[in-house]
Amino acid sequence: MTNMEQPEEIQNQTENNPVEEKETPHEMPTLEEQLQAAISERDEAQDRFLRSQAELDNTRKRYQKELELMRQYAAAPFIQDLLPALDNLKRAIDAAENASQVDELKQGVEMVAKQLLDVFQRHNIKAIDALGKPFDPNLHEALQQMPSDEYPAMTVTHELEQGFILNDRVVRPTKVIVSSGPAGS
Repeated sequence: MTNMEQPEEIQNQTENNPVEEKETPHEMPTLEEQLQAAISERDEAQDRFLRSQAELDNTRKRYQKELELMRQYAAAPFIQDLLPALDNLKRAIDAAENASQVDELKQGVEMVAKQLLDVFQRHNIKAIDALGKPFDPNLHEALQQMPSDEYPAMTVTHELEQGFILNDRVVRPTKVIVSSGPAGS
């Protein structure tokens, strides 16, 4: 359809109301405005970055402080378990002053030793059993070798100081005397 063929009513509307060009509400920002916006965005990102870094540093410091406190007081439960044994040892010493029989004193000290070993066991500390066993340099520290008709060569004949294992790690090896075999060999 051309203008001529359009109904008169439509022609009047288009002739009287030509299409007006709308103004765009946002004009293109100038380079200066774009630069200021980019600088502002960069400053905000820099500020967020610095705050994140500070928060990370504070968290790291707090963690180190908590770790140090845990290290300082990690032995507290173990010490609390040892204190009754120490009390009993003091009682045994006091009883020794008044004891008329050595057997009573010996029995009291043996009870304290058993109490200490029980405390060790509760804390996963186990005594290393060495007497009569083959020498193991991972568990034993040989201080001397002696001939022995009772034990074959490289067998522990005497324990001088008992060793202990914490979980699976040797805390102190057992100090031992090892057989060098029969005396005549």
